Amino acid sequence: MLRKSLFILLAALLAAIPLTAQGGWIKNYGDADYQFGELVEETSDGGYFVMGNTISEQTKTDIWLLKTDENGDTLWTKTYGGPLEEYGFSGQITSDGGFIIAGFTESFGAGKYDAWLLKIDPDGDTAWTRTYGDTGYDVASSVHQTTDDGYIITGHRDGKFSQVTNYVIPGDIWLIKTQADGTLMWEKTYGIPDQDYEEGLCVRQTSDGGYIVGCNGLEEPATMSAARLMKTDAAGDSVWVYRTSDDRWFNCVRQTSDGSYMIAGSIDTDLGIARFSETGTLMWEKTYGKSSPAYDWATWIEPTPDGNYIVTGIYGAILLGSNPRDADVWLLKVDENGDTLWTRLFGDNPEFDAGCCVKPASDGGYIITGYSGTYSNGEYDICLIKTDSLGYVGVAEPVTHPSNWQISSSIGQQITLRYADHPQGFHAQVFDASGRKVDEIHAGGTSGTIVWGDEQSPGVYFIRVDENKTPRTERVILVR
Repeated sequence: MLRKSLFILLAALLAAIPLTAQGGWIKNYGDADYQFGELVEETSDGGYFVMGNTISEQTKTDIWLLKTDENGDTLWTKTYGGPLEEYGFSGQITSDGGFIIAGFTESFGAGKYDAWLLKIDPDGDTAWTRTYGDTGYDVASSVHQTTDDGYIITGHRDGKFSQVTNYVIPGDIWLIKTQADGTLMWEKTYGIPDQDYEEGLCVRQTSDGGYIVGCNGLEEPATMSAARLMKTDAAGDSVWVYRTSDDRWFNCVRQTSDGSYMIAGSIDTDLGIARFSETGTLMWEKTYGKSSPAYDWATWIEPTPDGNYIVTGIYGAILLGSNPRDADVWLLKVDENGDTLWTRLFGDNPEFDAGCCVKPASDGGYIITGYSGTYSNGEYDICLIKTDSLGYVGVAEPVTHPSNWQISSSIGQQITLRYADHPQGFHAQVFDASGRKVDEIHAGGTSGTIVWGDEQSPGVYFIRVDENKTPRTERVILVR
């Protein structure tokens, strides 16, 4: 009778395990040159729009839009640009099923660079384009469709080209409001007098009809980044500004259901997440990542249907001149307090791999885009990573070190783990089937045996160990 009861319980547990674990995949898109993914959106047919950029050896840069099916297979691609340099930083699916892209153009407009807004129809054909700016370097970094079907854009105005760095140094924070056809309604600039480096990085319309803008600038000494969070009213007039005085970036901002704001970016050399009240008061901030000299930062944060947040970015980057290396795509899920639910890494050293955008998928998993040297036909390719609800893909991920821990049996009333070659002792995290961290396992000594599960309820669990920075996770089932 006991055997029959265990069998029935086991069958029920297995039936409850999400089947999306087999639906993950990693795809790359590109040729022998450089391709960078900036944004991904799921389409109404279950496929994906991926917006990025392609750069040839002759430094000719074009915006690149790909449409894929639900498996990441390419249906069509389109490029947008002229004879010179164009680059897209931001975009989204619009209310009519098309796509809006914001970036800059060197080929068109009045100045060195002009902010460029492109409206694309569902088949990838250009509906219209608009340029904004004057004779200097003007760039759009982020665009968001507003409730009146127009667009709000942020970026920087009046930048300068540096002969030393060979990059454009931003000027003032710039906010642009347009009608649905891209016609300019108003524009505003914001900045500190005599300060050359300020830019808007992310903008969203807020529940009161105004706007929230994540910004970056420089403090003295001029090598230190200082983030800003700016709230405006519907006319673009500043309501409040939060300024930091240390090395931080606010790369992505989202308003929460209670009116507060979640921010993702970096704090010193670590990935940083912060929460601000509706009036701009810092509620909390947390850091995540590898110890210096490695750099970690977040590029995107998005609310999930279960009330938590999914974050992507870069883990463990070594930034040495023009040859950055050792970075992985980082996927984190955190709760509303910033506590980690789980993390995943994708990539392989010494390549440089970066996550630039993540969105919840309709099947409960996640879709990520960025760029990769690991998954590449050339220098860098656009990568598209589809995971299940716990961040796993259905393919073998690169592991650079052999495993040094084992589970004797993955099903039982207790789970026995054996480990060896752990000079700092054995450390693991345990998650339940929903991705919530429920326990930690710690044991001293280089090797040993651990029995786990006596204090846990029957069910499905995932035991994760970070082996030489590459996480490995095993699924186990406790029965009684």
